[in-house]
Amino acid sequence: MTNDFSARGGVRCRMRAALLLAAAFSAPAMAQSEDITRDGLDDIVVTAQRRDQKLQDVAASVTAVSSQTLVNLQINNAQDLGRVVPNVKFDPVTGGTTGLKPYIRGGGVTDGGMVLSESEVGIYLDGVYRARLSTAMVDFLELDRIEVVRGPQGVLYGRNSSAGAVNFITKAPTDTTQGIVEVGYGSWNERRLKAWFSTPLDSEGKWRASVNGLARGRDGGRQYNVTLDKKVGEENFYGIQGDLAYVGETIDGRLTFFWNKTDGDGQWAVPNDVSGDGLTITPTTGSFRRVASPVESFTRVEQYGATLRLSAPLPGGTLTSISAWSKLRDDWRQDFSGGVNGALIGMPGVTLALFDRTSETAQHQFSQEVQATGSILDGLDYVAGIYYFTERADQDLLTTIFFAPSSTQFVANTDSFAGFGQVIWRVVEGLSLTAGGRLTVDDKRLKGFIGATGFDLRDSWSKFTPKLGVDWRVAPSVLLFASYSQGFKSGGYNGLAGSAGQISEPFLPQFTTAWEAGLKSDLFDNMLRFNMSLFYNKIRNRQQSITVTSGPDIGSFVVENYDATLKGVEAEMTWRASKGLTVWANGSINDGRYTGCSVAAQVNCSVIDNVLPVFPDWTVAAGFDYSIDAGPGTLRLGGDFNARDGYFSTADNVLIGWVPQQEFLNAYVGYDIGRLSLQVTGKNLFDKTGWSTGFGFSVVQPRFAIDPRTFLVSARYRF
Repeated sequence: MTNDFSARGGVRCRMRAALLLAAAFSAPAMAQSEDITRDGLDDIVVTAQRRDQKLQDVAASVTAVSSQTLVNLQINNAQDLGRVVPNVKFDPVTGGTTGLKPYIRGGGVTDGGMVLSESEVGIYLDGVYRARLSTAMVDFLELDRIEVVRGPQGVLYGRNSSAGAVNFITKAPTDTTQGIVEVGYGSWNERRLKAWFSTPLDSEGKWRASVNGLARGRDGGRQYNVTLDKKVGEENFYGIQGDLAYVGETIDGRLTFFWNKTDGDGQWAVPNDVSGDGLTITPTTGSFRRVASPVESFTRVEQYGATLRLSAPLPGGTLTSISAWSKLRDDWRQDFSGGVNGALIGMPGVTLALFDRTSETAQHQFSQEVQATGSILDGLDYVAGIYYFTERADQDLLTTIFFAPSSTQFVANTDSFAGFGQVIWRVVEGLSLTAGGRLTVDDKRLKGFIGATGFDLRDSWSKFTPKLGVDWRVAPSVLLFASYSQGFKSGGYNGLAGSAGQISEPFLPQFTTAWEAGLKSDLFDNMLRFNMSLFYNKIRNRQQSITVTSGPDIGSFVVENYDATLKGVEAEMTWRASKGLTVWANGSINDGRYTGCSVAAQVNCSVIDNVLPVFPDWTVAAGFDYSIDAGPGTLRLGGDFNARDGYFSTADNVLIGWVPQQEFLNAYVGYDIGRLSLQVTGKNLFDKTGWSTGFGFSVVQPRFAIDPRTFLVSARYRF
């Protein structure tokens, strides 16, 4: 590998990015979020601003992915969202196989496997904030759509959504009897059985019920362990959700229960050697599809919970209550070193586990939100409410680094309170002003031990985050908007600390100030759609994890507070090319750097002027969907190509964390006959090898591999 990464941010890179974006958008394009009519593009209704709106009427950067797109492209979990939404990337955490590490516009989380972690990206399921959400949970749900909101969500969303929010919206029970059964078979002997069934419970259809579930299993084969002489990657998953709904003349209600369980042989890091020139890193096993750890890893996760949603009319509006509770058990073991050749530390002939960690977590959370929406005066719409969230999380860690064992126990309690409100004033026809704000108070307590040293910490942080906006419909199908907003992420404690001293000093709260301007347009009788956003964010006291590479705390992390700026432009284009053909494209051009650090905290200020992690200079995606009558049914073809510039996955910008430019091609072919749909889907058809992240210290230099080429054959029957 060369040192091309050191030239990031240069004019040459920006020119290349602009050319790639221009090439992508010079072809007809279609956003993935649309339901298609014969005459043109038809908006779907979204609730991104906590009220029903057409997608093109939302004065914010929102992408909605419809249920049909989820099926066609086999978007089975959140990690696939980066294929179809600009400036979004979801990776698995480096600890267990089910956790999410989401990034939107360069904001995310680095320590998602720890119970003290809180992401800048809020993850919501039917409007409920999920502090610990597994990718497997999303996999089994029958989704109506996914809404991705980019930029700080400091007013209407529950907690710590300072970079953006993702809301997974499940399919509600229906007033007619219907169902879906899907079976699939794929790579690594993957077996899938998924079903959804809904029916009314009375003659009027007011009472309704539905149930959906998934049983999925796969054998080892994602990677091969040369030390244990076996294929690894085996996993089994089971999940079920039941819904009971009532749709009345005045009161509506929906009660949801869910349960899911994952059992697999865990995540496996790939060990690497750093050459003498310091610019070349290669897997010691010869391939990212081969690992070497002598330790048997595992992932065992069980999660269940319930949500009750009630709504009733108010004069000119609606009052809604959302109560949610869930419980999680998450256990995993992993050798983060990937298996190190003992000769590197004077022990030839053996492969060593030099960073072995076992984690046992028990967590539960409860949230209550009461919100009112409606119109109080002619031309004045409002959303207002109160919010409460509480979480208790216990985590026991046993870590052995260079043969030195240590133990850590956390008992963490968080209570969050908020009041929020937003009004939209339609000043004149086509011109609206928005004003809103949210007052958040977070109380946290952490007790536990690192080794034999105990700690008992308690802190509280609060912040008012405002939003101001204006939108102007300059033509019936053209909307211009601009906004000023703030985001807040409360302070906290370092879950990856190596000593009681590191954890006893809480890191500072993080504040984001954002300016955004955008365009939404439907042109040529709704046959062409073009949306664009420009954003500029200033972040104060960004909470950033930095690897400790030497000394008694080697292998641990410190959290430092930095100031940063980021800016960029995003575009999504849509074109209904013909009755059977649609194509789409999106892309972004970005720039972000650390500009300073907090003098109030004891930090090394080591990453000033570094680029932000997981924030590539450019991203491009494009794809198509084509259908044509063939025999007694309909033939469907489609695919998507996405590419992103190289980026650093860690804030220290060291080579082990560098991810080079990557391109991926995915495609499907399907045939529909009556109620039966048959489909073959291939992902990563170029069979690209590589990694999504890496970190290192001493001879421990792990990277975490991306999936190779995979296939899935599925049959889906609707009744």
